[in-house]
Amino acid sequence: MAFARLSEGRLVARGTAEHLDYRRAGGRLVASQGDVTILPEPGSDLATYGELKVSAPHIEGEVGNRRGDGTGGVRLDTSRGDRAESDAVHYDGSTVRSDTRVVARGPGYDVESHGMIAQSDGSAVRLTKGVQGKLELEGSR
Repeated sequence: MAFARLSEGRLVARGTAEHLDYRRAGGRLVASQGDVTILPEPGSDLATYGELKVSAPHIEGEVGNRRGDGTGGVRLDTSRGDRAESDAVHYDGSTVRSDTRVVARGPGYDVESHGMIAQSDGSAVRLTKGVQGKLELEGSR
């Protein structure tokens, strides 16, 4: 099944799912084998990453409340070259959180932690619970 989300006449996300149940009245969504491409608004903090592609074997959420969970192995790939993976991720509108192992790499970094809290607008990412890896300062690249 394919789907798309528009906001003020602009395509902001599109995706596919092997199976999708959506209860319009309550905004409840349950999907399996979901793949979503998010198209950030030009000029936003998130736009620096380019298109964001998120996939998860199992997704549950409340569209109207901007909450959701991805489980079974969540993966993020960006046009800029970033990649992150975690067993489970929770989204609550303003933050994306994981309390499981997170492995991430991209331009100037290759890190691993046992948790993460990020602002959903892309303005901040904080790795938690034992962080290891490599970070390059922007000037040294």
